[in-house]
Amino acid sequence: MSDGQVKKENKSEDEEEDFGAAIARAKMEARQQDQARRSRSRQPSDAVQTIALDQKPSLRHGVKPKLEVATSVPERVNGGFQSTANIKDEEALREPHPSPLKSAVPKSASAISNKYAGLIISKKRKVDEQSMSESAAIPGDNLFVSDQSGGDEAKQRPAKRPFAPAKKPSKVHKPTYDKIETVDTRTTSKTPEWYEKVDLKMPVSRNDLVTLKHLFTLIKKASRGGDASQVFGGLRRRLHQMEFYDFLSGALVKKAKVLEDEGLPSIFRDVDAIGYPWDLKADAQALYLRWLSGVLDPHLLRGIITEQKRGAAITKRTTHKLDKSYSARVSCNYTGAGDLQNGQWWPMQICAMRDGAHGEIEAGIHGQPGGGAVSVLVSSGGYDDKDSGDSILYCGTSGHASKPSAGTNYLIEACTRKTPVRVLRSAALPSNNPYRPSKGLRYDGLYDIVSHEVLDHATAMYRFSLRRQTDQDPIRYQGVEARPTDEEIAAYTKIRGLLNIGS
Repeated sequence: MSDGQVKKENKSEDEEEDFGAAIARAKMEARQQDQARRSRSRQPSDAVQTIALDQKPSLRHGVKPKLEVATSVPERVNGGFQSTANIKDEEALREPHPSPLKSAVPKSASAISNKYAGLIISKKRKVDEQSMSESAAIPGDNLFVSDQSGGDEAKQRPAKRPFAPAKKPSKVHKPTYDKIETVDTRTTSKTPEWYEKVDLKMPVSRNDLVTLKHLFTLIKKASRGGDASQVFGGLRRRLHQMEFYDFLSGALVKKAKVLEDEGLPSIFRDVDAIGYPWDLKADAQALYLRWLSGVLDPHLLRGIITEQKRGAAITKRTTHKLDKSYSARVSCNYTGAGDLQNGQWWPMQICAMRDGAHGEIEAGIHGQPGGGAVSVLVSSGGYDDKDSGDSILYCGTSGHASKPSAGTNYLIEACTRKTPVRVLRSAALPSNNPYRPSKGLRYDGLYDIVSHEVLDHATAMYRFSLRRQTDQDPIRYQGVEARPTDEEIAAYTKIRGLLNIGS
């Protein structure tokens, strides 16, 4: 082999080595440029990596599609190499002048038709349709609107595109109203201020909360039916016990939700038509109204100051008077039942005065001048009264010099005005009276004064005929409905024991 041939072969080997190194170097530069462009933005890079559409199914069979990469590669210039041409692979380097566009686009791409090419998203299509409709309505070019309002030179401003429905024209003439009323859509009484201000973050006893919420378990049992006497009997006992819960607080009552629609109101309203007995409804509503007013103290003598006095002869006397600082006292100067419930019970007359049932500590007739009598207490006292339950012959008080007393005048005025009176019965009635309560006083409903007669003109003694209104529950003097309850009697007996008062 001649020296010329050896030099020629060595030169071709050097060229091939330089050519391979140039390919590697060009690929490295292209990869670095591509990574730099990707880190700067999300735009597609110059290095195009595509997969032919007709090769996609091969992915399901584990066959990797052919990747076609366009990159900057060296081109032979005057015996050297310069990175100017775009190729797809090493075979393209063998071509004298590879085309950048040809190497970047797959050969099969021009033959593939995209069946989704003409589709656009529905939101954009809707906007385009609205724009076209507005364009048809405006003559001329709708991209800009000429503003002729200012200066000699016409100002061009973009036309507003209807990307939202057109606003309705404002009413020019507003109607006038002669009467505007506020409608209350509440299904329950408006919650008092104390209930709204309760801080639910205050800690409560879990056992107390479970005990109070046991009411909901009994309500669910009643809704499922079953033995009525057993179900309603358990609920009745629970309500009587709840009156004397001494662990109550505002946070506990609100967390238990017993004052909400699903609690006590569900019993006395009986929205689900469960058929609660009438005495259960009355007791549930009385407890609801007391708690709703903020009176959570179960003590029978709440708001009353009790004093025991002893004299020189070591005689003891117990007295009671209203506490002037007690804020929950209710006025007795109203006509009708108010918030009282049939069968509501008190241990003493002063307690009935505290709750707005009867406005006298000792007298049996309460009224106001110009309004007549509003309440009477049926008790003993030597009067010629006759109690038949739904009808009562009730005597006034003795007058002076043939003039009726103040109480008698109140009853005469109520008879003339035809206003009802609240009737309370006392345990001081004769023992043979079946309607007397065993202890204390009991509210037995509203009675109308239908007539009166004079028994003695000298003392102006009148006797009035009272008749119970018919739209009320029966008098609670017997059966499971009787008041006072066992719990009330036990609480009153305990108080008398503390005061060393006989039964």
